Amino acid sequence: ALEAERLGYDAVWLEDHFQSWIGDPRRATQECWTTLSAVAEATDRIRLGTLVTSQSYRHPALLAKMAATVDQISDGRLELGLGGGWYEDEYDRFGYEFREPPAKRLRRLAETVEILQGLWTTDTYSHEGTHLEVDLEEAFCEPQPVQDPHPPIWIGGGGEQFTLRYTAELADGWNFGTLEPEGFAEKLDVLRDHCESESRYDEIRKSAELFVFVGETTAAAERKREQFQQEFLASEPSEPREFFLAGYLETAPTGTPAAVRDRLADYADVGIEEVMLAVPDAANDEDESLELLANEFAD
Repeated sequence: ALEAERLGYDAVWLEDHFQSWIGDPRRATQECWTTLSAVAEATDRIRLGTLVTSQSYRHPALLAKMAATVDQISDGRLELGLGGGWYEDEYDRFGYEFREPPAKRLRRLAETVEILQGLWTTDTYSHEGTHLEVDLEEAFCEPQPVQDPHPPIWIGGGGEQFTLRYTAELADGWNFGTLEPEGFAEKLDVLRDHCESESRYDEIRKSAELFVFVGETTAAAERKREQFQQEFLASEPSEPREFFLAGYLETAPTGTPAAVRDRLADYADVGIEEVMLAVPDAANDEDESLELLANEFAD
């Protein structure tokens, strides 16, 4: 995070999982919100986000308090990403109910957003649960977040009937991955149709989450991608692994910094405004991926 801030990146985003969904489930996975608090204290400028927090893992009033606290610690740099939840193996292992069909989880997501906004923007807030087993009676969140009216809320996911509709109705931003630019163009058309007006569509920030493999030469970047894929394939088979290989890895921009930039331009051409880059080699102190990309985009 410190290196990303030094190089001029806009934000650092953390996933919210109890176990790894990439390769071995026992691969070290830090808890999202406590880690985000530490990063908030250690940094000064870079924005901090969750990509994304599952609505199932925390009571919405608790989540409102946690998020407000991180926004206070960071002096107003929080971006709150929320999702309906998808990693069934994680739900089962750690004792959370994985509600089916997905619409059940997504209705709970929408109600979570309503509760967050209510607690963050009113002196007292009452709520009678509809899809959530949550009743609040004159509840409050003090101190409230620094950002006015509240930290930006992102909804992650590509479901066209519910996720994109709730994004149009409730969210400040939308994020998804595993698609080529043409796939994002189709999703954005659906999002636009769900919005009550073109101005509402323009208000929503649109982003893509993409793995990226970059090197000084194309061959160097391809070697990074191949090594990562081999490490991934060496783990036990799982549904998330197949999801990953079919989506994120196949769509990952790979090559020199200039080639990666050209590929990201294809996403911008269809309406993607921000890109969350997952750089597998960034944790290696000897790897220069972050710096290579930062230098390419410095102008």
